[in-house]
Amino acid sequence: MYIYDSIQKTKRPFEPIRANEASIYVCGPTVYDDAHLGHARSSLAFDLLSRTLEAHGYSVTMAKNFTDIDDKIIKKVEQTGQTMEELTDFYIERYVEEMALLGVKRADIEPKATESLKAIEQMIQTLLDKDIAYLISTGDVYFDTSKDEAYGSISHRVSDDESQSRVAHTSQKRNPKDFALWKACKGSEDICFDTAFSSGRPGWHIECSAMIEAHFEAKDGYSLDIHGGGADLLFPHHENEAAQSRCSTGHEVAKYWMHNGFVQIDGEKMSKSLGNSFFLKDALEMYDGEVLRYYLNGVHYRKDFNFSEADLQTSKKRLDKLYRLKKRISPTSASTVNQRI
Repeated sequence: MYIYDSIQKTKRPFEPIRANEASIYVCGPTVYDDAHLGHARSSLAFDLLSRTLEAHGYSVTMAKNFTDIDDKIIKKVEQTGQTMEELTDFYIERYVEEMALLGVKRADIEPKATESLKAIEQMIQTLLDKDIAYLISTGDVYFDTSKDEAYGSISHRVSDDESQSRVAHTSQKRNPKDFALWKACKGSEDICFDTAFSSGRPGWHIECSAMIEAHFEAKDGYSLDIHGGGADLLFPHHENEAAQSRCSTGHEVAKYWMHNGFVQIDGEKMSKSLGNSFFLKDALEMYDGEVLRYYLNGVHYRKDFNFSEADLQTSKKRLDKLYRLKKRISPTSASTVNQRI
C-alpha cells in the first residue's frame, strides 16, 4: 500500500512504525459553531483512510481532537451567556451526531484541549527549560523559531505575515515568525487557567502536540504513523506543531503527513469568515447522510471540491440508480430458499 505524503510530495510505501498497526491523528474542529461541509470532507477522507487500512489488515488507532478553548469560543460565550462547557459540549455532541449520519466512525481517542492542560503545560515548560521558548513581560510564552533549524520543512515556506497568527503582534517577539504557546489573560478575562508561568490559556498549535505525546508512544523517531488535516492547516498550524514537538521531544511528530483539499462555493474557498459556509446540518435536512457521503467522496481527497447543489442532486440520482441496480441483481428471499431446496 502506498500513501501520498504531503511533505515529500510523492507516493511512499506505507511502512508503519509498529508491525500490523497504524496510528492516525486528525486535527478536529474548534467547537464554537455548527460543523460545515469542510469539516465533513476532512472527516470522510480520513474515515475512508482508516477503513482502507483496516481492510489491508492493519489494527488502526484513530485520534481526533476538539479545540474547546479559543478566542472565538470565548467571544461566543460572551454573546450567548452560556458557560464555556455548555457551549462546547453542545457543539461537540452535534458534531458527533452529524458525522455519524455521514457514516463516519468515531475516533478511538477524542481529547479536548481543556482536558489536556497538564500535558500542554509540561511541554511548554520543557521548551522554556531548553530556551527554545521564552516568557515576555505580559505573561505570554512564545516559541523561538530561530532555534529550530528544520523550521519550514513541513510547509516548505515561512511567512512573516502576521495574518498567519491567531495572536496580535507584540514588539517583544524575538522574531516575526515566533508564535504563541501560551496566551496570558488580559484585564478582566475570567476564562483562564493557572500555570507556573502565568494564568491564561494555550495557543492553538501547542494543543495537538501535547495531545499526541500524551496518547501515543514514540517509536523509531516518530510519535505517529500519519498526521492528517485540511490543506489550510499545512501552514502555519502543522508547521508550528511539528517544530514544537520536534524541539520538545527530540523526535518527529509523524512519519507521513496527509492533507485533504478545500471545499469551495462557486470557486471560492468556503470559510465562516467569508460568510459562505454551508452548514452540514442544513445539508442533512435536505439529503440523507449517505447521499452526502457519496457526493463528497466523489472527488479525490487531495483535490479542491467545488460544491454545487445541482451536482449534489445529480449525485443523489446516481446513488439511487446503484440501489435500483442492486435490487434487480440481488436474489430475493424466495429464490434463495428455492436454491437451497
